[in-house]
Amino acid sequence: MPALNNRWRQIQLLVCHVAYWAKQGRFLVWELPCHERMPSLAELTLWLLTTLVEVFVVCLFFVQGLFRKFLFFNFYLLLSVTINTGRYAVLSHFGFHSSEYAYFYYFTDVVLTLSLFICISELCVRLVGDRMTLRGVVLWSASALLATALFSFSAVSPWGYRVATRFVPELSRNILFACCLGIALLWIWKLRNDPEDRIAARFVNVLAIYFLLFVFIYAARELAPSASGLGHVYPMMGAWLPLGYGFALVSHEEP
Repeated sequence: MPALNNRWRQIQLLVCHVAYWAKQGRFLVWELPCHERMPSLAELTLWLLTTLVEVFVVCLFFVQGLFRKFLFFNFYLLLSVTINTGRYAVLSHFGFHSSEYAYFYYFTDVVLTLSLFICISELCVRLVGDRMTLRGVVLWSASALLATALFSFSAVSPWGYRVATRFVPELSRNILFACCLGIALLWIWKLRNDPEDRIAARFVNVLAIYFLLFVFIYAARELAPSASGLGHVYPMMGAWLPLGYGFALVSHEEP
C-alpha cells in the first residue's frame, strides 16, 4: 500500500506540473492539428520527386524567358523547394512527432498558402489587366486577405490563450478557400472572354483542378472523418501543381 500511495502522489505531482506548464504556454503545440501518421516511404519519395520537378519547372521558366513575367510563380516554386528542404531537415533531426517539426510545418504552410494567394493575384493582373488597373487588383487582393485574417481570428478567439497556435492553421485553411474563390472567378471570366495571355489561361486551368481536388477532399473528410485513404491524396495534389505548370509551359499551343 505505501508503494501504491507513493505512485499515486507521483502521478498527481506530474499532473500538476503539466497543468502549470500548459498555463504558461509550454504545451501550446498540442493545440496544433496533428498529423495522422508518419509519411510512408512512397510518400517521402513523391515528396523528393515533387521538389525536383519544381526546380525543373523554374529552369523551364528561365529557358523560355518567362521568369520575370511570372515572377511570383517562380518565387512560389523556389520557396516551396526551400521549405521542403527545411521540413525534411527538421523531420530528420527532431522526428515526426516533435514540437519543432509541428511548428515548422504549420508556420511554413501559412507562408506557402500566402504565396499561392499572391500568385493568383498575379494571374488576375495578367488576364484582366486591360479591364482592371494594377492598383485595383492590389486593393481587392489586400481587402480579401485582410477579411480572411479577421475571419480566422474571430473563429479562434474563443480559445483564449491557445489562440496563437489555433490561428496559424485556421488562417492557412481560410486563405486556401479564398484562393478557391479567386480561381473560380478567374475561370468563369476566362470562359466568357478570350484571354490574350494563353499561358496564364493554362495556369488558371491547372489551379482550378488543384482547388477542385482540395474542396472535394475537404468535403469528403468533413462528411466521413473516419474514411481512410484520403490522406494519401494530399502528396499527389502537391505534385500536380509543378507538373501542371510544366505541361502548360511545354504545350505546343502558341501563347
